[in-house]
Amino acid sequence: MISLLLFIAFVSYIFYEMYWKRRAYPPGPIPLPLAGNMISFGLSEPPGYEIFDRWRKEYGPIYTYWMGPFPLVVIADYSLIKSTIIKDGEKYADRFITDMTPLYRGGEYGVVESSGDNWREMRRFTLHTLRDFGMGKNLMEEKVMSEVRALLDRTSQKEVSPQWEIDIAVGSIINNVLFGYRFDEDKQSQFRELKELLGEHMKTVTTLSAGLAFTLPWTRSFPFVREAKDKIFYIRDRLFSFFRQQIDAKRQTIDYDSEENEDLVECFLKEQKKHENEPDNGFYSSKQLVNLLLDLWVAGMETTSNTLTWGIAYILNNKEVQKRIHSELDSVIKSDRLITLADKNHLPYLNATINEIQRMANLLPTNLFRKTTEEVQVMGYKIPKGTGICPQIATVLYDEKLFPSPLSFKPERFLNDDGSLKKVEELVPFSIGKRQCPGEGLARMELFLFLANIFQRFELSSTSLPSIKKSFGFTVQCSPYKCEFKERR
Repeated sequence: MISLLLFIAFVSYIFYEMYWKRRAYPPGPIPLPLAGNMISFGLSEPPGYEIFDRWRKEYGPIYTYWMGPFPLVVIADYSLIKSTIIKDGEKYADRFITDMTPLYRGGEYGVVESSGDNWREMRRFTLHTLRDFGMGKNLMEEKVMSEVRALLDRTSQKEVSPQWEIDIAVGSIINNVLFGYRFDEDKQSQFRELKELLGEHMKTVTTLSAGLAFTLPWTRSFPFVREAKDKIFYIRDRLFSFFRQQIDAKRQTIDYDSEENEDLVECFLKEQKKHENEPDNGFYSSKQLVNLLLDLWVAGMETTSNTLTWGIAYILNNKEVQKRIHSELDSVIKSDRLITLADKNHLPYLNATINEIQRMANLLPTNLFRKTTEEVQVMGYKIPKGTGICPQIATVLYDEKLFPSPLSFKPERFLNDDGSLKKVEELVPFSIGKRQCPGEGLARMELFLFLANIFQRFELSSTSLPSIKKSFGFTVQCSPYKCEFKERR
């Protein structure tokens, strides 16, 4: 009798896991008990585009997969993304997280993984502060141009690793915005340590062990899961320590009566003082600040630096593209002067190339998950409030119906017949809707100014072409390579 009861219980459990709990959601791959579909990611071709594309072809433009006990709904068609995530943005404005995130952050803080009023206030503060610093205007442009000039001087007539030189340049820009100083020669060892920590973090959070730690709390006592969790928290502590040192240093020198601000930390501390009579300074607590700095420092460096590194790799693999860039620069600029934002609208082929770099780099194999703020209906499916939902941008960028021969590097796909730049609304590398990247303006400025001035001054070459095979990480990584920066004039 006991054996029969155990058998019935087992069959009931399997029936619940593989069918009953899934019946109200869009169809998708059958999850395994406990782990869901996490094993599928470990067995798929890295960095993960293939499995999402396969699921879209098998289940349609909306499907569900499971991370442990959590159903995650994926929208993998641009027109459907537009009619949901964009049109009804408030319904998809929250961030889906597990209990591990508040443990990691000390609460629901920052701008990337927070929700509700806290997220809205931090996003408003970030956008307002960047705008005050001259986002898209001369002040921010000069910060970027200062690092452009430094990079050009460091690389001239040398064979170097572009990744390292670009990392220093882009890292200096975001560090300057946040803390008011750049990574000059005296501080490059500090930057190297931080960059290595960040690289380790990106690799660790995408492992199966980390996935288990984030989704199944009871697995955190398993040695291999605990090891991944401890490593993630160790790196967090190191980064938070760096941020707190900068905050403490700023507190020693800040003039609260001055209307001028040198950096974002100073802006935040002044805002914190305004709210000092509120419990825990309202939205402007010290925990909030270190988490906001983590979000902005990581996002402000990792994505832009990786995109630029991929850009040079793709251009080296497509020699005709470099020739056409040089030809356009020579015919439009007609001198060896530095290129500024004022030149941007006059360089359609270069802009088309940047668009194609962003599309091909496709840095996030899966976009960050939102959370429904109320019950929504998509293609007849009722998706409950609080469900994780993802606009799958990576699938859109490689959609062969939108971008024929999607794995071929073709800047001309972004040009009209008359050679002017074509607006392609499906190109959404900075995500879409309410959660669109707040640093998009700065990133676009950096991509243009760095690439325009690198190819204005140099002809790049490499004895062995860079690999364009992508390695797995939170953002996809380019294999290390070297190239020569030869002066054109």
